[in-house]
Amino acid sequence: MSYLARKVELRTFFLKSTLLFVIAFLWCSCSIESKLNRNYKGKSFSEVMAVLGAPTTIENLIGGGTLRSYQKRIMLKQTPINTGQFQYDSFTSPKVLKTEITQFKVSQDMLVEEIKYSCEYSK
Repeated sequence: MSYLARKVELRTFFLKSTLLFVIAFLWCSCSIESKLNRNYKGKSFSEVMAVLGAPTTIENLIGGGTLRSYQKRIMLKQTPINTGQFQYDSFTSPKVLKTEITQFKVSQDMLVEEIKYSCEYSK
């Protein structure tokens, strides 16, 4: 392989890897937790309650303030899995319980200080 061909191959590799990094960065910046932070961090908790309603649980924190949690459970149904090739047997994914937990750390002044989002799956 000539020097010029290696140089072109290396350049395309770096362009593809840079593009992949940019896509991954944009995907991460559009996550649910970052959207919640943009919408509610530093604002009054009454704005959160206007959209999401009353929290599922409220815990008092030692240093003052509260931890207010929202829990949402969804049963995901069985869905067929396509392998992309001809198959004699059909495959389906099992039923799964999806639990979304959103926690808001609220100061004594009722301002949102921190937001955490998690999603768990169980059979």
